[in-house]
This record gives sequence, C-alpha cells and structure tokens, in this order.
Amino acid sequence: MREAVSPAGLVRAWAVALLGSAGANELLRSALWELLAVPETFLPLTRPAVLLWTTVGVTGAAVAFALVARWTQSPAGTYRRLAAVALLVSWVPDALLPGSPRFPEATWQLAAGLAVLHVPPALLSVLLFPRWGLRTV
Repeated sequence: MREAVSPAGLVRAWAVALLGSAGANELLRSALWELLAVPETFLPLTRPAVLLWTTVGVTGAAVAFALVARWTQSPAGTYRRLAAVALLVSWVPDALLPGSPRFPEATWQLAAGLAVLHVPPALLSVLLFPRWGLRTV
C-alpha cells in the first residue's frame, strides 16, 4: 500500500492552514507594529502585504506537497524535510532587506519580524498537509 494525495483532504488542509496562518500572522503583525515602531512607509509589514504573502506561501506549500506526494514513496517525511529547507530559504530575502535601497527604513529588527511571519504558515502546512492531504491506496 502507498499513500496518494487526497484532493478533498488537501483542500481542507490548505483552507485551515491559510485561515490559521492569516490569523496568527495578523496578530504577530499587529504586535510587531507596536513593539518595533514600524515606519508607515515600510510596506512589507502592512496588512495587505502580509496577507498576500501568507496566501502565496500556504498555496505554494500545498502545491509542493501535492507534487511530493505524487512523486515520492514517503511523502510525509520528504515533505517535512523539504518544508524545513524552504523555511530557511524563505528567510534569505528578509535578511537582505537591511541596507536595501528599495527599503531604506529596513532594520535588522524589522527583517527578523518579517522572518517570524514565515513560521505559522510553515508549521500549519507541515502539521496539516500530511495528516489530511494523504490517503492510502
């Protein structure tokens, strides 16, 4: 017996991961605005930007999960390893923000704050996609 993608389960996992991540990231974003005194001109920490990139991240994670499940013998374990690497890689653009001419107001604190916003989508995707997005065939 092997595991295959459960389309309905993956859609349910995607929806729950997206809603949970969006909620968690809005709470974190609001806290960051208060704690770090985010400049109004720093667009990456605005509500629309955080919601957009949260949606892109969770959707990309769901597509990656479906591909991993389709092409590997051990989809859950393979996906978890891939997700860990993807989380680390996702922090690279944040680390490049301080000193960027496009965002001169970016500081290391703001970059770290942005990096924290990658964690809820990663955690929920890793927890939910293998649990709900697979079926035994």
